[in-house]
Amino acid sequence: MSDSEVLLAINSALQGVQTKVIKAGPKVDKIRVISSQRAEIQDKISKRLNQLRVRYVNEIEKSESSFPVTKIPLQKGVIKLIYKKGAGGGSGAGAALTKLAESSQALYAALVFNVLGREMSIKDVTKENFTRAAGSAITDEKFDSMVNNLPDDWINSSIAGANSLYRMYKGKGKFTFHRGSKLVDSVEKTFTAINRQEGAFGNLNKWSPADIYMVGGGFNVGALQAEKTLKGLNEKMFEFIQSNQLIGVSLKKITGTGRISKKNFPTDKKLMTASYRGTSTNLDAMDGYIQWGPQTTEKIQFRSFGGEISLTGWQGEIKGASANQGKISLGPINFILNRHGLSKLPTSLVSAQLARNNTDQHAKNIAQMMITSGIIKSNQLDQTVEMIKQRSDKYRYSKYLVMILLTTISNAPAQIRNQVVQDFYLYASSQATYSAPYIKLE
Repeated sequence: MSDSEVLLAINSALQGVQTKVIKAGPKVDKIRVISSQRAEIQDKISKRLNQLRVRYVNEIEKSESSFPVTKIPLQKGVIKLIYKKGAGGGSGAGAALTKLAESSQALYAALVFNVLGREMSIKDVTKENFTRAAGSAITDEKFDSMVNNLPDDWINSSIAGANSLYRMYKGKGKFTFHRGSKLVDSVEKTFTAINRQEGAFGNLNKWSPADIYMVGGGFNVGALQAEKTLKGLNEKMFEFIQSNQLIGVSLKKITGTGRISKKNFPTDKKLMTASYRGTSTNLDAMDGYIQWGPQTTEKIQFRSFGGEISLTGWQGEIKGASANQGKISLGPINFILNRHGLSKLPTSLVSAQLARNNTDQHAKNIAQMMITSGIIKSNQLDQTVEMIKQRSDKYRYSKYLVMILLTTISNAPAQIRNQVVQDFYLYASSQATYSAPYIKLE
């Protein structure tokens, strides 16, 4: 086929497609193909070129795009079709992008495991391939969105993630990949029902931050639903992850080749050992701190993160150079205290009501704990009581819980103090000893 015949065929293949010539040179012509449905339009153009018997190749060219470029060779050069998103594409942001990225990772993994049977490259990113993989990727995202609207950086991340999972689990059975499916709902509802009784976690992600699940042959969700305690549930989750029947996967955007690490496996050693170093607060502040090691800068801040009127949101936040910030709410704090034989704190509702009532006795109770903790001297009791009564409801709500917690921790045996602050840290970073096992892909 002569160059002129090829050009006529290309013009025919691009009929009805929005295009823009971005370079016309003696050796290379570049044509931008504009569509919100990149994979779909490339698939249509490829089929038209096949029908017209025009030779071409779809391959990645990083200098042009992370999405495959269609290259059509000529006798005296090459024509490149470069696909860019147009109006109506958009990947969304926040929760919408999270849903799209997580669902797409499930689809890309399904492609690698159940269609290709090998690691994938950008050349495998085609609508035809994804259509074949869709049956084993059960998600709550639209298929067209996963194929057409995933941003380039997440395409690369999804390829790396799928390949990492394949390297670890190839030959270990046939998997389906779930995000937001009925099966995932069943797993999460089982946890929620148990947690409602035990009160260990403030939210699902602290128990398991898994974004997608790999589900192998023989998995029976009824075996999970039969468990009545977190201990039993976690043991069953570990049994399933070891037998490759149910594997929770936490996702992060991947910029390299990707790596997988195991989290909360009962056979693993925890990566940190806490050493209690004391507590601190002062008269004016509504917050308080527990200092811990191994670094002297590590600390947990406790205070109300709520508003002046609602009097809610009292919790702890991990701060320090070597710790990723994370939070732990009042319910899990009480679960950990009780787990180590220490008295629970009053509920948020009780502390809020005491703060609003603002009685002399309540102010005196707070002041007495300040004396015990060395914040004020005993001869400052009366004036401190008056000061507390003049402060805001939020101050009394937060300070009361702070003082009870700091007093409880200070009076506990040294070994218990270390264990409590370690559990606070591990919970805040989703690594609690009573969390579910999962793998992290990053």
